[in-house]
Amino acid sequence: MVSSAQLDFNLQALLGQLSQDDLCKFKSLIRTVSLGNELQKIPQT
Repeated sequence: MVSSAQLDFNLQALLGQLSQDDLCKFKSLIRTVSLGNELQKIPQT
């Protein structure tokens, strides 16, 4: 996996360039991905 240092970008700077609408979409996507990861940790019965 490639680290953010190798990609040579600043996430905070990129987020600052997003419009408010894009920022809301990004946050929603992050929440969805995070929730999916949490659900994967729950053992299946």
